[in-house]
Amino acid sequence: MTAITPELIEKAYVALVSLDREEAAKYWSEDVRFSVPGRHAQAGWHVGLDELLAFRRALTDTAGGKFEVEMVTSMIDGNECMDVVKVHAVRPDAPEGSTSPFDVLDALGVQVFRWEDGLIVEGRAGFFGDGATNYDQWWSPLAADGTRRGR
Repeated sequence: MTAITPELIEKAYVALVSLDREEAAKYWSEDVRFSVPGRHAQAGWHVGLDELLAFRRALTDTAGGKFEVEMVTSMIDGNECMDVVKVHAVRPDAPEGSTSPFDVLDALGVQVFRWEDGLIVEGRAGFFGDGATNYDQWWSPLAADGTRRGR
């Protein structure tokens, strides 16, 4: 059994963010299941490495290439870990200096992963308090004034 360490978890995040399938497959199972929280088009289960990479690509594209995840801490117990994370993203079409939750995502949350044979096989994410609402609004196709966004 591969020991789960904060360094291994960090490598898994970096591999996924890279969008390099070959690199991601070193840490994420081909059959991975990942639950995205919320009430938006990306919410729900993403099954398989290709679907998970497509979701990650959608995050990156919606954020104009800059969707940031900062790992605050990890708690590891056997083959499971829970990571407290801060996420930050700004839509590229956001007005300069906007603080609208439709433009700016700033949320604190957790990601819980189950590992088997050194690979993540299942994950779930969640956000605390207003972060859950902010996440839904950030994914919304509506601007703060209620008009449709171009993207």
